[in-house]
Order: sequence, then structure tokens, then C-alpha cells
Amino acid sequence: MKKLNILLTRDRSAFSTKWVCNFATNLSRAGHNVTLLCDSYETKKDAPIDPQVTKINLSGHTPNPFRNLWHMLRRHVTLPTFRFKKTLRQIKPDIIICYFLQDLFNVTFGQKHHVPIILMMHNPPDEVFAKHLKHWWQKKLFHHLIKRVAAVQVLMPEFVDMVKAEFPSVSVTVIPNQVPIPDQQKDYTQNGKTIIHVAQIAAAKRQRDLIEAFIPLAKDFPDWQIKFFGRVKNSRRHKKYMQSLQKLIEENNVQNQIVFAGFSHSITDEYLHSEIVALPSYTEGFGYGLADGLALGLCGIGYDFALAINRILVNEKSGYLVKDVNDMSAKLRILMQNHDLRQQMGEFARRDMQRYAPETIIAAWLKLIRQVLENENV
Repeated sequence: MKKLNILLTRDRSAFSTKWVCNFATNLSRAGHNVTLLCDSYETKKDAPIDPQVTKINLSGHTPNPFRNLWHMLRRHVTLPTFRFKKTLRQIKPDIIICYFLQDLFNVTFGQKHHVPIILMMHNPPDEVFAKHLKHWWQKKLFHHLIKRVAAVQVLMPEFVDMVKAEFPSVSVTVIPNQVPIPDQQKDYTQNGKTIIHVAQIAAAKRQRDLIEAFIPLAKDFPDWQIKFFGRVKNSRRHKKYMQSLQKLIEENNVQNQIVFAGFSHSITDEYLHSEIVALPSYTEGFGYGLADGLALGLCGIGYDFALAINRILVNEKSGYLVKDVNDMSAKLRILMQNHDLRQQMGEFARRDMQRYAPETIIAAWLKLIRQVLENENV
């Protein structure tokens, strides 16, 4: 494949999103010119990225306070599509990869270019559509814009029919997320006696289920703990959920065994000092909070009906897929009292995560890009 100009767009927080930066880095290291483009006034710490990747933030902070004020205000009074249109003319990409439906809008609305586009779906498509296509005008708009899309990428085979149900004529390809396999791995001579849960503190991530499963075990395993890593969004709904968790913990007197540790800049170390990784969500787009732990050699636990989770976790080999809270409690008991089983499952999990190794996933992406470009030239 010739060297391509690949444009990757994510309208917000692109430079601080670890997955996006890893993806851009690996496309660049595969020999292509990659531009990561966003339109965000947010200020967050940038994730590591290959220096060869060009980063453009159309509304980012500058040393000029007056320009910053303009950047902040114009995002509320002008459509980003006009800013993207100008930048597309300058970059002249061979292909555009959009992270969200919003990014598809940014690079197509009111624009007449013929650059082929791949649209990613990083969440279960039915959830995306329920949120972003709930009004008749949204459905009409995106049914029009989807005609500009050469292919939609989804993370799991189960998601293909969800896309087809909404957009019957679009081409859909399954490519899961990449999971870096670190050099470090769990040292099972060190018994951390910690169950780790890494995700935003939100009802959808089902921290409550894990706490309820742990409560009957707490007295039998007084030296074990759960550590929750993740932020609580500054909204009434999320704060109320957090308060309900704290009330549940206090009512059952397990305050000393359940820790909310917030955001961690050294989450790999936290995984390595844990024994079990749990992610009892009812559904996930992929489930990085689980996959990253498995890649480091931890055994895992999650629901058997949870899309994505039931693909990543191999039941009775890399951990347990459970049916409900009671089943979760029973399987946690088995894992907590059996060090050798945790080690056996953790070692299998690390090997099994090779199916999501970056080189494998990037090869699949390059194959899709090549197919899209070949079809455009037919």
C-alpha cells in the first residue's frame, strides 16, 4: 500500500483519549501520514502519541487570551463543519476516519468533497442511535449523511445487525479494539487480595452489583478489598448514584474493604497489585476496564449476557461469566480462596488477549482502508 494521508477526527478530547492516540500512533508507525483533528476547548493532559502524528485542535488554547475567548465563544455560535471544511482543503486526506456521528457531521455537512469516509462505532450501535437519532430531524439528517460513508466499523459481530437495522445499505466491518500487551505482568508470588474495577462511576457500570456480591464475602475474607477507579461526573444523576453506593457500603459496615480511589495516572500498577478484575456492566462497546486487566495476567469476572464482555472473557478459562449477583458472589468466593486457580486463569487471559494485539488490529484496519480505496477507484 502506498503512503497515505489519513485523517482521524474526534470532535472533543482527542489528544487526551488514550485509545485514539494509540490508534493514530500505530497507523503512523505502519508508514502513513496521520493527522489527528479535533475541535475542543477542553484542557486535559495529552496521552502519549508518536511525534510523527500531526495534531490539530481547531478551538484549542493559545498564548493569546483574546483568541482563547474567541475560540470558546465561537463553538456556541458557529457550526464546526465550517472550520473542518477549511482544514480538509489544507490537509487533502486520502481517507477520513470518524470516531463519532458528530465527526461525520463535521466533515460532511455542507461539504462537497469526495474523500472516502469510515465511520467508527465505539459503543453498542443501538445505544448510539437511541441517544443521537431520537428526533425525526436527527434521523433524517444522519440517514442523508450516511450515504457519504464507505464503511462502518463495529467492535463485535453482534453489532452488525444493529447498524443494518438503522442503515440497511451501508457496508459494516467488524474490527475490535486493540489491547496493548505490556511487558509487565501479574506476579503471583505477590498476593494483592484486591478486586479492581476500572470505569466511570455510573449506574451503567454496575458498581452496585459488585458491592452487593462482595458483602456476603466480606466477613469470611477480611483482608480482601474492592478498589474502584474512575471519576464521578459532575451531574446530579451521577452524584446521586455515588451517594447510593456509599449508603449501601455504610449500611453493611464494609467501609474498610471498599475504596473509591478516583482517577489514576498509574493504573497499570494498580492492576498489577490486584488479583481479580471485575466489570459487571450490562453492556459495553468493548470493555477496556476488563481487557487491560486480562492483558496483564489477571483473571476476570463479568456478566454472561453482557455484549462485548462475553466476547472478551472466556468462561472458566480466563475467569467467570456469571448470571446474576448471587452467581457473581459464588464465583468470587471460588477465586478469592484459590490462588492457583487465579494464576492459571490469569496466565490464560494474558495469552488470550493476543487476539487483540495492536499489530493484528492495525493489519485489519489497513485491509479495510485498502478495500475502501479500491472500491472508490472502481
